Amino acid sequence: MNHNDKAFEPTFCENYPKHIIAIRWIILLTTFGLGTYILCDLHYALAIVYIIYSVIALILILPLSRCVSCFYHGRLCNTGWGRVAFYLFKKGDESKYVEHYNYAIFLHLLWLFPLLIALLQLVRKRDVLGLSIFVAYLFILFVEKIVLKKLCCRRCHQKEFCPALPFRKIK
Repeated sequence: MNHNDKAFEPTFCENYPKHIIAIRWIILLTTFGLGTYILCDLHYALAIVYIIYSVIALILILPLSRCVSCFYHGRLCNTGWGRVAFYLFKKGDESKYVEHYNYAIFLHLLWLFPLLIALLQLVRKRDVLGLSIFVAYLFILFVEKIVLKKLCCRRCHQKEFCPALPFRKIK
């Protein structure tokens, strides 16, 4: 990075701007909505279980595994959830952030399970609709990762030690 590039490098956000939070929520709701549709296509009960698990993950797993030990507890993080977690749980030890990140596997199931079911449905049905849904889901996951890296991780107070490996060396 040359000297001129530093002028365009964003500094960390004490509180994320509301437009970034809105972009993240639009993408996340699209991901959850399409994930629910994918599971409903296989079996209605799977979609119900997915919705219940998503609520549990967002109200318990995410705040207890990340938010309570995050710098953004009580602040607006890139999803605004740091402020929500403040009302649900007391602030924990920020030095435990990396250690608690191991529980993220339970959050990854929120996108992994619909992805696998979409692939299963594609193989099972072998039709254009199945292919379209699978590609659309892959695309929204790709967009989510790009937005996360370009808009969120670059501005994050914790980017220097965040265990999300693909985003550690952000240019």
